[in-house]
Amino acid sequence: MCGRLGVHVCRDCLESVAAELPLFCLECGTDAPCGVHGGALVRAGAAYSGTARELVHIMKYENARSVAVMAGESLAARFSRPHADFLVPVPLHKSSERDYNQAELLAQGAGRVWRLDTANVLKWRVVLPRQALKPGSEREPLREDAMAADALDGVNVFLIDDVYTSGSTMRAAARALEASGASVTGAMVWCRAVSKGHGRPAF
Repeated sequence: MCGRLGVHVCRDCLESVAAELPLFCLECGTDAPCGVHGGALVRAGAAYSGTARELVHIMKYENARSVAVMAGESLAARFSRPHADFLVPVPLHKSSERDYNQAELLAQGAGRVWRLDTANVLKWRVVLPRQALKPGSEREPLREDAMAADALDGVNVFLIDDVYTSGSTMRAAARALEASGASVTGAMVWCRAVSKGHGRPAF
């Protein structure tokens, strides 16, 4: 970080972590086309390492709400406007002690650029233990019915979250939205965790 006074992160520092990452499959995390699934694709602004990873921690744990909004604006400026009626952020876990949701702030930032509203239509059905510090292989399996959504018959939605790791959270969100009658046209995350071979999520 540049250390500019009065801000957590300046826009130049935020833009410096941008990476040219391929679209990848929401279902399996493999670079598109994955050859198996023909559904929604995910856009990511950076790999989950170095400064990009540090920014996630700043967004989550340093009350840096403006950073999350700015990150959403940065992502939306890089990617085309999705075919969607509104943006849907992944909700905070029930056990979270934060009074703000960084995914919602990312969505609001992106929505300003794309001129799309944000709708909090998802909620968790289960209480999860904190797993942010665990590698993907040590995290408890997430049921795909772990979330529920408001009734959204015939609506096109676009998912927003901060990080894609194993993909279980994104899949649970997509399942809940589809069960509600919505069509998930795609998703976007600030960064994605990838293996050294790239093209696969880091487990």
